[in-house]
Amino acid sequence: MTAISIAINRGQHGFQLSDFVIAASAPTGSADIEFRFQLQDANSKNLTREDLHIALEAFERFIKQTGFASPAGTWPLSSLGI
Repeated sequence: MTAISIAINRGQHGFQLSDFVIAASAPTGSADIEFRFQLQDANSKNLTREDLHIALEAFERFIKQTGFASPAGTWPLSSLGI
């Protein structure tokens, strides 16, 4: 399966296409934050923009509900049992 990777560096706000690194592979290794997805799901059904949007909203909820940033700005891995 082909994977698409959309990556951005910390501090970039994504208002310009040049803020992103887009590749047909994963991981890019050239940016701080990456969103990667397969073009098809496990049943060979094409993913849609709506599928990606739903997933991004789920990630946003996860980040907000787990208190993403501690006062030191680090991920609270202990809350995840890691």
